[in-house]
Amino acid sequence: MKHRDVFCRLAVAIFSVAAAFSATSTEALAQSGAPPKPVVALTPGTSIYKASLEIDGRIVPLDLARTVKLVKGTWVITEVTTMSSYIAIDSTFLDKKSLVPLRRVMRDPTMSLELRFIGNMASGTITTRGQTRPIYVDMHGALYADGPGAQDAIAALPLARGYNAEFLNFDTETQEVSELQLRVLGSEVVSVPAGRFNTWKVLTTSATGGPGQTAAYWIDKKTRRVVKFATTLLEQNEVVATAELTK
Repeated sequence: MKHRDVFCRLAVAIFSVAAAFSATSTEALAQSGAPPKPVVALTPGTSIYKASLEIDGRIVPLDLARTVKLVKGTWVITEVTTMSSYIAIDSTFLDKKSLVPLRRVMRDPTMSLELRFIGNMASGTITTRGQTRPIYVDMHGALYADGPGAQDAIAALPLARGYNAEFLNFDTETQEVSELQLRVLGSEVVSVPAGRFNTWKVLTTSATGGPGQTAAYWIDKKTRRVVKFATTLLEQNEVVATAELTK
């Protein structure tokens, strides 16, 4: 595979937050319970981030735009990731009240994906290299903070020092479900191109202790916007991605 293709695929995987975690047993997932409940409504608008991807000592700049809209009673959150001439578009549709994912649509030059989440079931299709494959998976629970809506769903939780929660994500590449653990580490003042913010620092990791993705979010206490985030993929030679809000 060409180096450019590797960087493109990693960029999309990392910034969609639903990147690969090691699979957990269905028994453990079935015991995870209902997803956490948000206490803050989402705010329509667009957030622009300046991002970078570091792998094998090479830094690749990325642009990331995330737009939140309320369309016919459903939240639609779309992330557009741009790297040179490469563009990936990833949209998730969330229940207005619970913020549980209802649908997800992804497009990039190498792949297209359409998924629906009804109850505990994920169904749809994925097309790569001109071949379309069906997806039909029992997730043993409802998802939360999955895909491009992850940041906004996390920011809507009752964040406070010591707060923690667990929820499920769906890996679109492996078609496996993973259980994540969220912890609020405390308060932190951070400076990014968009300004200086008093934030909650939130960490998500694999709830089962296996290898996978670790993500940190700095969420402005006043507006509940994610002003900075950083992701480490332990399964990919510690690929590191960071992004800071510019406007």
